[in-house]
Amino acid sequence: MNRVKQLFKNTLIFGIGNIGSKLIQFIAVPMFTFFLTTKEYGEADLLTTMVSLALPFFSLCLYDAILRFIIDDPSNEESIISSAIFVTGILVGILTIIDLLLMFVNVPNIFLYRLAIAFLIVQVIQSLLAQYMKAIGKNWLYSINGLLLSVLILLLSLLFFQFDGNKVYWYFYAQIAAYVISIIFIEVCLMKRIVFRLASVRKSWIKKLTMYSLPLIPNQIMWWVMNASDRLLVTYFLGLSINGIYAIAAKIPSLTNVVITIFMQAWQLSSFENANNKDRNIFFSSVFNNLLFVLVLFSSIIMTFLMAIMTIIASKSYYSAWEYVPMLLLGGIFSNMSMFLGTNYLVGKNTGGIFRTSIIGAVLNVGLNIFLIPMLGANGASISTLVSYLVVCLIRLFETNRLIHINIDYRLLLSATIILLTQIGCLYAHAFVAQIIFPILVLLINYKYVFNAVKVGKNIMNR
Repeated sequence: MNRVKQLFKNTLIFGIGNIGSKLIQFIAVPMFTFFLTTKEYGEADLLTTMVSLALPFFSLCLYDAILRFIIDDPSNEESIISSAIFVTGILVGILTIIDLLLMFVNVPNIFLYRLAIAFLIVQVIQSLLAQYMKAIGKNWLYSINGLLLSVLILLLSLLFFQFDGNKVYWYFYAQIAAYVISIIFIEVCLMKRIVFRLASVRKSWIKKLTMYSLPLIPNQIMWWVMNASDRLLVTYFLGLSINGIYAIAAKIPSLTNVVITIFMQAWQLSSFENANNKDRNIFFSSVFNNLLFVLVLFSSIIMTFLMAIMTIIASKSYYSAWEYVPMLLLGGIFSNMSMFLGTNYLVGKNTGGIFRTSIIGAVLNVGLNIFLIPMLGANGASISTLVSYLVVCLIRLFETNRLIHINIDYRLLLSATIILLTQIGCLYAHAFVAQIIFPILVLLINYKYVFNAVKVGKNIMNR
């Protein structure tokens, strides 16, 4: 029960920081669109996307490696973080040289590209230090830092946009300044620890960290490909108008993704901390089944109120987007379960398995999109997403079973399959009134998960 409480507590901690950050980011969007023209905002967004794609390459995903190894071997914490910072310093040095060389390149907007590189540099540093803070158990400070960063981006952008000159420059100045202040905040929080000592750098740890993290680089890119290929191919085959409708449909399953992303931050810690426990199969199976129950329940509730949600988030010209939502919701269930099973590879330090399964999913997704979109329209893209995530989920479940055996609750799985498929059939048959029955059925048939949640909640409140 203690580890369940810890998982719940960490989820709450990360939730406070994440939900606050998401809210602030939501508030920032109208501000950016007010001060920036569509061309300026498009340029800033494109460069920001390029930076996010470059981050795994120029950080080597070492932030994930230090989290895994420090939790697993805290006695070597100083050598692990010093070795990671040493490698990061070399990568930052390379980026700095590239940035300086661009001073001698005479092309339009070259200074903007230099700002983007500076933005990448501070992100590389900040992501490593923030993850280190999480690795040593400073979860509240990690969450506060995420919230602080979002507030700083909002306030500094508002301040800098008041100045004359190129607004895109000021956009990046605000971003860079916010990350620099975040780095300073983390350094202050870590004042009592030795974050870097050259004498503690070990070649053996550099090798271990990079061997673990390198397969995570293409994995991150592959997930981006899986998410982006739908939009690109819908646009190619069906045009921008249908893609706009499909994009609205894709936003609805993201309602569950926000909650699950928060949970996965907490689960990653718990999975590492319980990696060597004798009863880890029982613990992992319990969390797996509870997560599946929550995803099924949330998906059923969203489908129940789907038409009401559509009237809130979209104008009438976008209402047809509801037709794509059911398959995307099912795809979202398998996507999140795949993410959960991906931590089993991390527990076993087999990051190559993550890379391999992501490649299979991405290739399958693109292939199915090319085949199904011309036949079924945008629903071909939603079905492709569902099938590719389902395949990745099944492969990961089978492969990681040798390391951690997940005892699936087949009563939950069977009832969820029947209920969700029937609910989807009723949706397409326009039997909207009957929708309220289905989430109630999910709760009644799988009542034990509700009782367990209530029991855990009472224990935490009484503590």
